[in-house]
Amino acid sequence: MSRRIDGSTLALMVAGLFCFAAGAWLAATHSRTTGIALMSMGLVFQVLTLRRLKLAKAPHQEKGDSL
Repeated sequence: MSRRIDGSTLALMVAGLFCFAAGAWLAATHSRTTGIALMSMGLVFQVLTLRRLKLAKAPHQEKGDSL
């Protein structure tokens, strides 16, 4: 069975890559503080993407199960 990435996960992934790249460019050329803020946002988007991918990969557990 193949698993597909839904649109919101893909959007978070692209946003993370774009924000980090734009932040790195801005930090190196123009505004350091704005660049660092954009890189931080990009990392947050990537963490959210990895969390969504991990939850999609994990088997669905019933509500009564803990750990």
